[in-house]
Amino acid sequence: MQFGALATPLEPFRTRVRPNDVLAVEQLVRTAGTFSEPEIAIARELVEVNLAKGDEASGYRFIFADWRNGINGYTCFGPIPGTEGRYELYWIAVSRENRRSGLGQRLMMATEAAVRALSGVFLFAETSTRANYEPARKFYQAQGYQLMGTIPDWYADGDGLATYGKRLVRASLN
Repeated sequence: MQFGALATPLEPFRTRVRPNDVLAVEQLVRTAGTFSEPEIAIARELVEVNLAKGDEASGYRFIFADWRNGINGYTCFGPIPGTEGRYELYWIAVSRENRRSGLGQRLMMATEAAVRALSGVFLFAETSTRANYEPARKFYQAQGYQLMGTIPDWYADGDGLATYGKRLVRASLN
């Protein structure tokens, strides 16, 4: 299902994955300066899986801020298997040049709109508790995400997991 042309007043966002996105996404997350080599490999792999299988079969959807000089930011998200209307934000990354420009917020808003269009109710995001991930945690909080819980030493000793969530659709009372 294509959820239409998502746009903001400042730029249109692209939702179809292209073959050149594999290297572009890898370059974007590599130059972000936060992600480890295994994380960079995962970001690349998710693009490759989407290219091979498509949105539905892969479970991975993308939104790209695709400007003249290439990809300046993107999100990757998908349904959480075994849940009803719950989605996970697997990736959000913005180029260093576009940090603090509002691009991350606009990508998040477009992702939330896309999840709603797919009948999503909740969007979750996981991140590290390491100090260098503090900007990510602050970003989620600024977008209205609540800390749902933490697990110490999840990724490695001294590197815990922080899970944030945001209800996108009001709960129905039956």
